[in-house]
Amino acid sequence: MTGAPASVDVDRVESRIARDLAVKATLVAPVVALALGLWRGPDAALAVVVALAIVIVNFVGSAALLGWSARTHPDALAGVAMFSFLGRLILITVIGVGIKALDVVDWPVFCITLVASYFVLLTWELRSVSFSLASPGLKPKLRKDWE
Repeated sequence: MTGAPASVDVDRVESRIARDLAVKATLVAPVVALALGLWRGPDAALAVVVALAIVIVNFVGSAALLGWSARTHPDALAGVAMFSFLGRLILITVIGVGIKALDVVDWPVFCITLVASYFVLLTWELRSVSFSLASPGLKPKLRKDWE
């Protein structure tokens, strides 16, 4: 019988990328929250923190779902990706409507931070991702063995 063994050790590329995105977001969050808090008040600072938390949870949740699908049902990966994206967008919309109704944060800052941070983090991550099948996921760190 040929084929892959039942328990294949899969490199969790998606989890490493999501973790890297989360680290970058947590590096930027205090600076942006402080700057907007000084400019527009504490509601704006809270809006930045809440929006970045939602974006981080979105990336980590996406990685978890795609990783699970890749390991357990690889044939359904495209469907899981599409429907989980749709589900997460609906969830983010519901959370946003709830935040708007509660009026606890600066709404324009929340919306702009939510959308902008999503694209800024993905663009920032492009510099760290390897597009080679030899080394999928994050680019390998260069070793300094020339000493």
